[in-house]
Amino acid sequence: MADMTFLRPWWLVLLGLVAALVLGLVLAMRRRSRYAIAFTDTELLRSVMPRRPGWRRHLPPALMLLGITALTLGLAEPAIRTTGSVPERLVVLAVDVSPSMMATDVPPTRFEVMDDAVRTFVDDLPTEVHLGLVSFAGTARVEVAPTREHEAIVDAMEQLEFRSNTSLAQAVLTSLTAIETAASPAERLPASIVLLSDGDSNVEPPLPTGIEAARDAEVPVSTIALGTPDGVITLSGDRVPVPVATDELSRLAEETGGAATDAASQEELRTIYGDIGGSFAGHTELRSIADWFFVASLLGLVAAGALSLRWFSGLP
Repeated sequence: MADMTFLRPWWLVLLGLVAALVLGLVLAMRRRSRYAIAFTDTELLRSVMPRRPGWRRHLPPALMLLGITALTLGLAEPAIRTTGSVPERLVVLAVDVSPSMMATDVPPTRFEVMDDAVRTFVDDLPTEVHLGLVSFAGTARVEVAPTREHEAIVDAMEQLEFRSNTSLAQAVLTSLTAIETAASPAERLPASIVLLSDGDSNVEPPLPTGIEAARDAEVPVSTIALGTPDGVITLSGDRVPVPVATDELSRLAEETGGAATDAASQEELRTIYGDIGGSFAGHTELRSIADWFFVASLLGLVAAGALSLRWFSGLP
């Protein structure tokens, strides 16, 4: 059911007058019923008295009261909350597939938590959003070109493989390429990049290269740092510390106009993705429906008058 509110609720005080009018009508009908006529010849009385109107005498006053009530509610300007249309836009998810994403400090692993959050994000995303997927480590590649068929992102996530090293700049450059090739310049949609990683770059190109490219393209990059300082992975039998690093991720978001967030648990990451998805949803707005109540009031009052004139040759 739509959420309804009143934009001018002070008019609702008039409902007290409507209630008083109802009470007055009830008292008047009760007083009328107390009168009795002393007449011994009941057969003669029945022949000269007109037929009692029964339910018909109650209908015009009831319609009149409904009309007055609808008028009062209309003056209070009722409004319902509606969801506006969702504008088309383009988003590229850039996900880290470096070996450090196998760390279990965010159980079961950083990668599995990321995969779960991406699935939830995709499920809740409006179809008006063209969504693409880029995987990156030391190199980056477009896994899914931006599309409104969001299920393709989920399918591609199942095929991702780990690769060595990390280059945030390469992730940004490849994401920009996906955006640029998604449509002709005349059809280009507002675009953004959501990049998830657990560490800083350790291979070329340098981060400023990606920042400069994103700023030139006017594409904000929002970053999510996933992990804790206690991350460890096992490589060739050796335990290798992989603490989350946030410096470059924060800088990337700040200098491109995006938002930088940190997630140290599955719940936090789900919340972050949920907030991002919510920002792409249609905005809610209040739409006045006062006219409906004014029309209902007019119909009720006209019907009350017409029926009263037809049945009783007078207005209620």
